Parts: sequence; structure tokens; C-alpha cells
Amino acid sequence: MGWIEIVSFLVGALSGAAICYFGVMRQRTENAVERQMRELQEEFTAYRENVNQHFHQTANLVNDLSANYISVQKHLETAATSFAEPPRSFEIEEDSEALPTPKPEFATLEIQAPAVDEEDAGFSGETVEPPRDYAPKSDPKEQGTLDEGFRLQDQAATPPSAN
Repeated sequence: MGWIEIVSFLVGALSGAAICYFGVMRQRTENAVERQMRELQEEFTAYRENVNQHFHQTANLVNDLSANYISVQKHLETAATSFAEPPRSFEIEEDSEALPTPKPEFATLEIQAPAVDEEDAGFSGETVEPPRDYAPKSDPKEQGTLDEGFRLQDQAATPPSAN
């Protein structure tokens, strides 16, 4: 065998080994991605199962609550009817004087006029005073503080103030 055959054999073996090595590495990276995807899928499935269990338990608790509410309501209804009935020992005769007689003023609904307030009816203008912070004008022609021209003076007539 010559050198050419040995070198070509070594080049072929090295290139085959390189192709196998890179092929295996690529397969390993694909396996890592597949493994990560599988883990995420399992995590999602576990989360979904947890949510389903939560809602199933919540539905059972609400059903129990509804059943308990119905039983409490029935208990209150039976108690109300038993408490509303007078005991048998309290037999009252209908023609007895112990029964209250209806009062005539409550038997009909009449609209009555509102009562007039005594203080308002006795109102007189003599006791009315102006507010204590009110200052009356001394002259009827004098401008009041609510007048539009109050304290407005001609700008030319007043000298500017020296500050």
C-alpha cells in the first residue's frame, strides 16, 4: 500500500468520524429540545389537572352549601309555623270579653290635614332684625357694595400710589 491510499483512508475515516460526531451532537440538541418540550407538556398537564380538581371541589362545596341552605330554610319554616300557632292550652272563646275590640280610628284610612305649627302661625315682622354684620347706607342715593360702579373712580383723577 502506498502513501496515497493510507492518507486517503485516514482522511475518509476522519471525515466519517466528524460527520458521525456532528450528527450525534445535532441529535442530542434535538433530544434536549424534545425533552424540554415534554417537560413543559407534563407541567401543563399537571397544572390543568390541578385547576380541574379545584373547580370540582368548589362545585361540590357549593352543592353542599345549597343543600345546607335548603335544610336551614325548611327548619326555619317549620319553626315559624310551630311558633306561630298558639298552644292548645290557650283556648279562647270568641264571645269572651278578653278579645280586643277594633278601634274605630284605626279601622279606616283617612287623610288628615297637617297640623299648623303654632310658632309659624304667630310670626310677626316686628321681631325681625337685620343681620348684625349689615351696615345700612346713610343716604339712599349712595352706592351699595353690590353696585357695579362701587369704588370705581376715573383713573386720570386719581394719582398713582407710590409704593
